[in-house]
Amino acid sequence: SFRRDMEGLAIERACLYGSDTDLKVVETLFRRMEAAHKKRDPSEEAQLDAEFHMAIVEASHNIVLLHVMRSLFGLLQEGVFFNRQVMFRQRMTRDMLLEQHRAIFEALMARDGAAGRAAIDAHLDFVVEALEGQRLADRNEEVAKIRYEHAQAR
Repeated sequence: SFRRDMEGLAIERACLYGSDTDLKVVETLFRRMEAAHKKRDPSEEAQLDAEFHMAIVEASHNIVLLHVMRSLFGLLQEGVFFNRQVMFRQRMTRDMLLEQHRAIFEALMARDGAAGRAAIDAHLDFVVEALEGQRLADRNEEVAKIRYEHAQAR
């Protein structure tokens, strides 16, 4: 929820205060993310994902927000990588994540803060749902393993 609040504020401010060069930085990272998406190893794409989100924060030109998010950047990087690993275990596609980032990118390029916030919210809702789904699947698997061990012991 903290990330949703901070990134929602960041994209709204970036739409208002981001310079053309700020937007070029975000575009460059998004294009690199698209290229990395075509590769089998998702680690580069995950790194670019984190950098993409941070570039939007930087484009907001809010110094306090920037300091807070920079101090949390390591956690963001780890979270993005971990979240992707969990979602891949659920067979969710990287395509869905890329399209969510595309919606964020397009809203920023259109300087539409409301659409940007909605795209951030939709993206983070997806991540939360995927993580909750994986937690449930993990819990179900633990129960299934106990039942399997019990069935073998008979």
